[in-house]
Amino acid sequence: MRLRHWFSAFPLTGALALGCTPSIVIDAPDIEVTQPDLQFPATPANVAPGTTASAIYTLNTSRLGAAGSPDAGTYKSIQRLQVTRVALNAKTGIEDFSFLNHLTVTATNPASTYLPNPPVVPIVDYQASDVAAGASLALPVDPPVDMLPLWASTRLRLTITAAGNLPTVAWTADVVFSLSLRMTQ
Repeated sequence: MRLRHWFSAFPLTGALALGCTPSIVIDAPDIEVTQPDLQFPATPANVAPGTTASAIYTLNTSRLGAAGSPDAGTYKSIQRLQVTRVALNAKTGIEDFSFLNHLTVTATNPASTYLPNPPVVPIVDYQASDVAAGASLALPVDPPVDMLPLWASTRLRLTITAAGNLPTVAWTADVVFSLSLRMTQ
C-alpha cells in the first residue's frame, strides 16, 4: 500500500524536479480592508451648512505587492482589484451620519499630486437621498471601481470628503473598503 502512494506522488515530484511549478489562482470576491478611527476635523460653529471636511488615508501598498516594491512580481500577477463597497461606522464625536448631505471617496497616487492634472479615480459619490444614514453607512460601488491603474504606486491616497451640517467637534469613523481580487501565482 505504501508503494502505491509513492507512485501516485511520482508525477508531481517528477514535474517539480523537471522545473515545472504549480500554478495557483486566487479569486477572492469579498476582502475587507478597515481603516479604524479615521479622523475628521471639527467645523467652526459660525460656518454655514454645506461646508466640507476631508480625511486623507494613505495606504502603503508596497506590503501588498505594488509594482514599486521589492515583491513587484506579485503586482504583475494581479488581474482584478476592484472596490465593491465602502462602509463608514460612526465612532467618536458623532452618533450617526444624519448630518451628511454629500460624501465622496477618491483615490490617487500621492506622487502624482505634483503633476498639473494628477489622475484621480472617483470611488463613491454619495448624496443624502441615496441611502438612509444611521450609525453605519454602507455605500455599494456599482459598477465596481478598477484600482489596478493606481496599484503600480507604492502608496495609494484615499480621500474622503464629507459635506453637510458638519459637527463642531472632531469626529472619527471606521472606514471599511470591500475589494474583489483575482490573481495568479
